Amino acid sequence: MDCSTTIDDFTGEDKLLRLRWPCPIPGAMPVSEVGDAVIGRGFGLTHEPGSVESVDTAKHPYTLDNPAYGWFGLSSAMRIRVGDSVRAVSVAEVISPTEAESAALARELMVALVRAGVTATCSSADRSRYGDLEVDSNLPDARIALGGPDENLFTAAVLAEADAAYTDELKRQLYETGSARMFVPAAAPLARTWLPGADLRGVRTLPVLIIAGGDGLDAAVASVVEDLSDAEISVDQQAAADVEPFDARTVAVLNRGVPSFAVDTDGTLHTSLMRSCTGWPSGVWMDPQPRRTVPDGSNFQLQHWTHTFDYALVSGDGDWRSAAVPDRSAEFSHPLLAVAGSRDAAGGLPSWGSLLEIEPAGTVQLGALKAAGNPLASGSSQPVDPTEAVAIRLVETAGAATEIAITSGLHKVSSASRVNLLEEPRLHKHRAFEGVELQGYEIATMLTRLNMPRVLEADHAQLAPEAEAAQPLYARYWLHNRGPAPLGGLPAVAHLHPQASVAEPGDEVVLRLTAASDCTDAVLHGTVRLVCPDGWTASPPSLPFVLPGGGHLEADIEVTMPPGTPPGLYPVRAQLAVTGDDAESMPASWRQIVEDVATVSVGTPGEDNVIVYLVGEPTDVEVAAGDTARLAVTVGTSAGASLSLEAHLISPWGTWEWIGPAAQGAVLTPGKTVELEFDVAPPPWVRPGEWWALIRVGCAGRLLYSPAVKVTVR
Repeated sequence: MDCSTTIDDFTGEDKLLRLRWPCPIPGAMPVSEVGDAVIGRGFGLTHEPGSVESVDTAKHPYTLDNPAYGWFGLSSAMRIRVGDSVRAVSVAEVISPTEAESAALARELMVALVRAGVTATCSSADRSRYGDLEVDSNLPDARIALGGPDENLFTAAVLAEADAAYTDELKRQLYETGSARMFVPAAAPLARTWLPGADLRGVRTLPVLIIAGGDGLDAAVASVVEDLSDAEISVDQQAAADVEPFDARTVAVLNRGVPSFAVDTDGTLHTSLMRSCTGWPSGVWMDPQPRRTVPDGSNFQLQHWTHTFDYALVSGDGDWRSAAVPDRSAEFSHPLLAVAGSRDAAGGLPSWGSLLEIEPAGTVQLGALKAAGNPLASGSSQPVDPTEAVAIRLVETAGAATEIAITSGLHKVSSASRVNLLEEPRLHKHRAFEGVELQGYEIATMLTRLNMPRVLEADHAQLAPEAEAAQPLYARYWLHNRGPAPLGGLPAVAHLHPQASVAEPGDEVVLRLTAASDCTDAVLHGTVRLVCPDGWTASPPSLPFVLPGGGHLEADIEVTMPPGTPPGLYPVRAQLAVTGDDAESMPASWRQIVEDVATVSVGTPGEDNVIVYLVGEPTDVEVAAGDTARLAVTVGTSAGASLSLEAHLISPWGTWEWIGPAAQGAVLTPGKTVELEFDVAPPPWVRPGEWWALIRVGCAGRLLYSPAVKVTVR
């Protein structure tokens, strides 16, 4: 069931907005997807016992909210089956006889529990128990004791407080088979002990699975590890196992980026939709200009605008594996995108229906498909070619070893080399995809070539722009409150030192020019050109360079100004361009010009003499869904020479698809202004609401933020 919740006209502060969905499933435990697995979680402590009032976090600070990558719900990570009764386990404490024996005895069991998705902690019987919220980050819901009462002090304590029938049952199993598995229920249901401020360290507070081996404890533990292959441990005992009712069902909430979740012991699923907070650093504005706020004057962190949250509820028989929740979550989080495509040479659509078919479907997902190679990450100049090789990243989502096969365009992918995340060789050089096995939750990267040259080589469609929207690139990008150029970083940069200097009319100014290469496998050839104000000269006016990988050079630049230069700010620009015979073979983004600016302050400029300033601020925008409006800001300069600027539009998530472009560039000319316009074009299906937008302008290391204005969709 797909759902959407829209929050309009929110004006609160210091509020956590939660969605509550009561879905009680007897005996089920919380589970959630993390970045590369599905794991068991503990119940949340969100309400006072017997009350619907939220817990006071000043009194009970730990409510045990957790993040969920794509989904969370009620299910079972692992189960202990005692006859017809079942107890699900999400978070377990494994207790070995002594600390010295923990590593050797418990390791394989701990690994098996992790593969089943159980959050497990190992301790020894002579140490403190796990389960006190004063010191532990979460709480267990079951314990596994390794060794009988003669070996394990904790086992002895459990049997001493339990009915004598359990001691007799343990002796019976050891006498008859030489090993024993026995389940001792908790003294009280979990809902009566798992409370705000809970302390679960008591011997009988949680159920305990005792594993003993009169003829060898190692063999008894190994037997349990083998039994765990289906995420279930079977126990055959005559002593009563008063287990709470268990329903073999799963219910889950699929989310798209909400911050956290919690599941109460009564089966109520909570997902946190938004947080409105006045705590630090809310309201802090670090830039030297007026602090900007949301149009109503509140801090951005208070989130006073329209929010839409998409989520879905799914359910099914069995545990989350049987209900195929990871596969359904992936479909929800990555909705199908329909685009116009070209027909093949015969005038029809291809006979195959997907670029890649991965078997078995539903348990192995495609994490990435990309051209082989990561040149940008290593500063390499080598181009990538998807017709030569591609990298395929596969993710096993069910926690079980799986044989995989991949089809590409009706052809089997014949061979591949297995590599690590950096696409460096790993294991055997070549392995056929037929018969390749992924371990539980394994992420595997393989290099191969798709048997589809007709598709890959046709049209050579451009997938991304080859240059940044704002040109030239600014070398000291951090001064504009942004990262390096996203199309490929900066292979080489030029810097002028000092960035700001003071001179008198007619002086000669000496600037130090440095050029440095971040390329690792090629020699960069190019030129740094000095661009001066009218009438000014630089000696030398340009500087050719040859930079080996990681190399740098420096030179002094003598800048001369004409006599009688009026007071003011005069920018000197150093523009670096990679040229040479081999430049064409390098990534196109490397051939962009990179610029640094040094400002010479001549005489005593007036207070109104600034590099960049706002002439006209944006105004509120009101537009009907399906129509288009404009958001504009006008910028001017008092500098004595032209400058390049970059403007970025900033608006809340949920508006990025219909407010843009995200960035654009312009040239500031002395004595003139430039207007920067952005489109506000909500498509017809956008629901009415109210958001905000502002424009950030960066120029020569100076930064301006326009006021945030209302963007209202009718």
